Amino acid sequence: MKFNLKGIAILFITFAIGISAISTNVNIVDGDEHFHYIKEIHKREVFQTDYFQPFVHYPFTDKPVTRFYNFTLKKVKLSPDGFERTVWSVNGQYPGPIIRANKGDQIVVNVTNNLGDPATVHWHGMYQRETNWYDGVPGQTQCPIPNGVSMVYNFSTGEQHGTYWYHSHFMAQYLEEDPYLKQYDYEYAVTLSEWHHRTTGVLLPLYDAPNYAGFRPIPDSPLISGRGRYNCTAAPAGSSCKPNAQLAKYNVKKNKKYRFHIINSSGDAFFVFSIDKHKLKVIEVEGEYVRPTIIEKLPIYIGQRYSVIVDADQPAGNYWIRGTLDKSCNPINNSTINFDSAIDWRGLGILHYEEATNSDEPTSVESTQNYRACRDLDQTSLQPLQPKTQYDKPVTDFFNITVRFQRNDDGVFRALMNESSYVSQINDPTNHKITLKFPPEDLPKEQNSLILNNEKGVVELVLMNNNPGLHTFHMHGHSFAVVFVGEKGDFPDPSKYNTKNPIVRDTVTVPEFGYLVIRFIADNPGIWSFHCHIEWHVEIGMVLQLIELPSIFKQKVIPEDVISLCMEFDYEKKKKRSHTDPTLPAPYQVFKRKPNPVKINEIRSYIK
Repeated sequence: MKFNLKGIAILFITFAIGISAISTNVNIVDGDEHFHYIKEIHKREVFQTDYFQPFVHYPFTDKPVTRFYNFTLKKVKLSPDGFERTVWSVNGQYPGPIIRANKGDQIVVNVTNNLGDPATVHWHGMYQRETNWYDGVPGQTQCPIPNGVSMVYNFSTGEQHGTYWYHSHFMAQYLEEDPYLKQYDYEYAVTLSEWHHRTTGVLLPLYDAPNYAGFRPIPDSPLISGRGRYNCTAAPAGSSCKPNAQLAKYNVKKNKKYRFHIINSSGDAFFVFSIDKHKLKVIEVEGEYVRPTIIEKLPIYIGQRYSVIVDADQPAGNYWIRGTLDKSCNPINNSTINFDSAIDWRGLGILHYEEATNSDEPTSVESTQNYRACRDLDQTSLQPLQPKTQYDKPVTDFFNITVRFQRNDDGVFRALMNESSYVSQINDPTNHKITLKFPPEDLPKEQNSLILNNEKGVVELVLMNNNPGLHTFHMHGHSFAVVFVGEKGDFPDPSKYNTKNPIVRDTVTVPEFGYLVIRFIADNPGIWSFHCHIEWHVEIGMVLQLIELPSIFKQKVIPEDVISLCMEFDYEKKKKRSHTDPTLPAPYQVFKRKPNPVKINEIRSYIK
């Protein structure tokens, strides 16, 4: 089976998720355990979520606590931009419930899949140290969760802090020594995403069809925190579309300061974020605090996260929040799916001062500050607050990676990394094989495996983008140092590398025909995906897997309830397996078919 997720509703495909509803939190505290039951209110057109309520971080405790959550995944019909369509939901909410935790806390999430298709959840940016099997990558770290089945994700935040997200939603973690803690009064979460009126189940077969001659599908609307506005006069006859849909609205108090956690949770969209008349002070990039940088416009590509401090120091009133899609990053021709979209590329939200005398929509004017189109925020302006010197040591593992496309003999377009298009073995994840002592060097070529054997060694990846489109690459299990980004013709030259104090992040943009050099420390045994975060490119094979320290990882014991997921469903035949199914990979025949009931009942006992 190639890495084709049609029919598998994996939350890794971020652009298919969306819902809005009311949510309330009920906290039940028992010693060091906290359960957060996100209550679903069945009222479609009420757009009130915890994203529009300012929050402050949890008080720090002497020791970490365990925070329990219960998530239910299901399909619902909603209209985030006014146009009604089927969307995926987490507890009837879009964006999904906010997960908040302190450094070192344990997060336990019982995920019940009622989507009608298999699913997984990936916790973007979390290192998953000692819990590789909860990373949520089908075919690499787990089998998908079958419909009607629950899985418990149970992992520690470790030493991490900053802004993360579970595809396609938000989680924030805090560090007791947060150097900027006294510089803001409240916090908000903001997600930026594109919205398609046709589901991925419709779009993917069109994009993946033989002899398709277009580019990536053009969206219908940009959304800010799950809300947008579509021109309903362009809606097809017979469809349901309500004009002047409600926009995201963030309330502020004059002279207070707000930390905005900004997340590009899209599947294929380069956004530029700004707030009219307000400066943005960048303080965090994907979990790393940086020296403050003052800007007016923030370019942010798929999977990237930033924290900015906004001072509510303007005359009381209403100001546009802008999440503008940079259409120059989306090539179009007449064969492109939805090339004639009625999209307004300008995503809008509202910053509302509570002291304002009216609630009229803003008339403010956009900043004229320039930014580099289709490029990350200048790496040289992003300097870690604490110097990073470990990347200046001798490199122990070196890999060249080339990226290009080709059309197969059957006319189907494929992405190649080192001349190989990734093929996932959904039924038999790589980490399961490694713990059963399967030699990683014997994996098929189409598994696109890089083997890292030097514990705590410095790994260097040099990526060459041999095509005319840009890519954003994300690494699981690690943050990495960006030591070099080169435009076309600017070849990697070690004399130009920034190894003394580079920016450290987990998602970075590679220019068209450009180059990227990153370094990281091999200190997290497991199977970690390294892939383009444009979901259309993931779908056609732009994926590698890092098999890190297999001699250590093979000693790990994957929980039985995770392994048992591989016995629940035949992903090829799309039906339940029998106990004696001869096609079941041999290792799984020794396990029971149902998830561990003790762990699930432990979670359910907290639900009132």
